[in-house]
Amino acid sequence: MATAVLAPSLQSSIDRFARSLIVPSRLLALHPRKQGHAGNAAALAPAITLGVLSAFEGFAEDYFATVLYLQGQSFAQIAKKMNLTNPDVADIEALACREFPTLKPQIGTGFTLSVWAPPVIGKTFWQERELTWPDVKRDAQGWMQVRHCLAHGLASGWSSEVWPGPVRKDVLPASSVLRPMKDGKHSLALHGAITCARIYRTAAEHLAGVVAGHLGEKLSWSAVPEFELHAAPAS
Repeated sequence: MATAVLAPSLQSSIDRFARSLIVPSRLLALHPRKQGHAGNAAALAPAITLGVLSAFEGFAEDYFATVLYLQGQSFAQIAKKMNLTNPDVADIEALACREFPTLKPQIGTGFTLSVWAPPVIGKTFWQERELTWPDVKRDAQGWMQVRHCLAHGLASGWSSEVWPGPVRKDVLPASSVLRPMKDGKHSLALHGAITCARIYRTAAEHLAGVVAGHLGEKLSWSAVPEFELHAAPAS
């Protein structure tokens, strides 16, 4: 008996992205979010960061491969165009603009995102700041270097430490998005992990939404974790 094969959909990519972010979002909920060293809870920041970046990579590949498939492109074309290594926000924007050049003016228009700005040395409190689309693309580059350092054991993300610079000179270092500390060290911290999560989650929604709108499709992001800046009040 023949088995029906369902065609891939853009919404199914969103649903899988939501599923892949469940664990990072629940790790965030475990953190006490109190002043002072968090003890073992400090390990949550690098875990959240790695989880979110992996989820974004999977989503970007899945979503845009589906876009190309729905456009009638061959598997060979899709494989060649999606041959990306650790795709970043700028990489996915470039892919979208190559496929749909008319969308370029729409990407980043009216985009703003609230994140945490690391305090300078000697200061304690992280302050909220607004990012524009160019800011997001720039900082995402630094966060991808954070992932590189964590994944290759160049840093643990556990506490204040030295984060090696990138191999390429035209790439921002991990330290560009981390909290500066004494003696040339930098710290990831929970605030940094939240910022990273918000950058990639929101950039994914923005890029996917622009493309979906062009294709006449509506997407629901209600199930995708938000990674709020502030902890929810106790019930």
